[in-house]
Amino acid sequence: MTASVITPEGTSSPPATGTGQARVLSRWLWVGAFGAAAAGGLHVAVAADHVGAGELAVGFFLLTAAAQLGLAVWLLLTSWTGAAPDRRLVGLALVATVALIGLYVVSYTTGLLDAFAVPGGSAGHDTGVHAGSAHTPGIDPITGVDYSTGIAIQTEGPAAMAGDLAPARHAPGALGLATVAAEGLLIAVLTALQPAAWRRRTINGLLALGGLAWALWFTGVLA
Repeated sequence: MTASVITPEGTSSPPATGTGQARVLSRWLWVGAFGAAAAGGLHVAVAADHVGAGELAVGFFLLTAAAQLGLAVWLLLTSWTGAAPDRRLVGLALVATVALIGLYVVSYTTGLLDAFAVPGGSAGHDTGVHAGSAHTPGIDPITGVDYSTGIAIQTEGPAAMAGDLAPARHAPGALGLATVAAEGLLIAVLTALQPAAWRRRTINGLLALGGLAWALWFTGVLA
């Protein structure tokens, strides 16, 4: 016979089991797998959307997609086996995902990564119809128009005639925002999968990074 546990109020409670905890862990793993798979699939779409930015950018997005899809598979397999996920792999995935979002913020608020997104890539200067053909500087090789003396522009406001030109910024778009949202979900799951002591430190670290990003935006570093 098994004795039931008596609570201070005098009511009996069933013996504690790990079934409930295993079910909760499995749900977290499934949600994390969904977030990682969504982020990986969206990065494939981002790579296709950035074909004109060069091979380096496309390759980076495809490698990121492969890593995130692999993470999704690992989380699914872990949920099926019922084993606890390796905390080191969870921590590594968390750091990498946070770094990706940080890279995303830097790429759309500064010009630090503009040099890595060259339209057409470096190979575009050596191949094609005009390969090997030289043309006079200031003369358009296609139309023959002389641009050496300047170009007439139409503007409703004042135009700067000298000084440094501000780099053109483009909006992230719905695809980029959706990718960040999927990675945000993944960060929440990976944080929840951390051990209790690590989880508190992780949350404090994420809050500190958020405060740093806000301070950089407030001071104009991130515009």
